[in-house]
Amino acid sequence: MGSIGSILEYLQSGETIAYPTEGVWGLGCDPSNTDAIKKLLNLKGRSKDKGLILIGSQFEQFENFAYVEDFKEKLMSKWPGPHTWLVPAKENLSDYIKGENEKVALRLTNHMSVCRLCDSFGGPIVSTSANKEGHPTLNNPKEILESFPEVKCLKGDLGGLAKPSTIQDVITDMIIR
Repeated sequence: MGSIGSILEYLQSGETIAYPTEGVWGLGCDPSNTDAIKKLLNLKGRSKDKGLILIGSQFEQFENFAYVEDFKEKLMSKWPGPHTWLVPAKENLSDYIKGENEKVALRLTNHMSVCRLCDSFGGPIVSTSANKEGHPTLNNPKEILESFPEVKCLKGDLGGLAKPSTIQDVITDMIIR
């Protein structure tokens, strides 16, 4: 289990990290580093076509990734917290983040460990559940390190939510999960 400093170093060097979120342990990496995203997808056995969530600590951290300003009032009606919005992606956003979608999944968290991490990193990080594709989510750092020995885990506790965050389309209001 690592401190913010050691996790930040690992994140900045293009490696995959694990961290507690509101409901489940997440795996993440630098969203601006395509090689890091490919490594994360490989670890999970996940297709790049699905897209990934970006989790951040401040609204402004999403401005380079999606048209958040156009939907600010609606987004902030559920943020910060365990609510993921699908927001129209900026044209230059990597397919490794948005997958085959025109929208990107964003969550503005209020989980203290993730907030400290994103604040220290200076932006959002990729957030996907800590598990191999099609397998149950791993419940603690011990399980994560057994399945993903190359990952470094951030010290911290889950936020108490019994399931992953809700995912909702900001335009259609459809609940995806």
